[in-house]
Amino acid sequence: MGGAVVEATSTTYEQFGVSWIHRVLHKERILRTVDQVLGDQIALGPIGAGPGRAFASVSFVGTYRPTTGELVPGELLTYAIDLPISVVFDLDLPLDRLTFNAEVVVPLLLEVHTEAPLRLRLELTTPSEDQIGLELTTDTRRGAMLRKVAGLDAELRRFLLKVLDTELAKAYVRKATYLDMEQLIDGAWPAFTAQFLPRGPEDRRG
Repeated sequence: MGGAVVEATSTTYEQFGVSWIHRVLHKERILRTVDQVLGDQIALGPIGAGPGRAFASVSFVGTYRPTTGELVPGELLTYAIDLPISVVFDLDLPLDRLTFNAEVVVPLLLEVHTEAPLRLRLELTTPSEDQIGLELTTDTRRGAMLRKVAGLDAELRRFLLKVLDTELAKAYVRKATYLDMEQLIDGAWPAFTAQFLPRGPEDRRG
């Protein structure tokens, strides 16, 4: 079999493991995987809002934008991820229905943990309410007045955080953040071996 010979450098098992985790779970792969797991949209509601959760009901439809993020230096492989969402909030009041549009940025922290015998656990931490970026707009004068009087920005941040916590607790998200590497490699092994095993007598000729 042809091809250039690459000179190898020896390393310890421990160094190999650390390098493997960082190279396999590099930033762009993590960000695109987050995009794929979350999908295109998120929705919830209507649920109660305001004092006693009886003042109004809120419905929420959000469209995910591509995530961005950066590596956080430290002992564990960690990424600070910004999750941008374009959101439409519908607020149903006793005598009116108001619509608000918002550009939201939710900061998430993703830490990669290792577990015996060969598992990776990706832990996502959601922010506090005041860490959520929210640019809220409305086309109505009553909506603008209600926003100021009722402290609507803070209420919508709380609602948004509840939506996100509900979404991240779903089974399909938990499955994507808990990786049994032995099981995954067993399933992918035929594809691996196809890259180097002889395919026929002609491949065995010197």
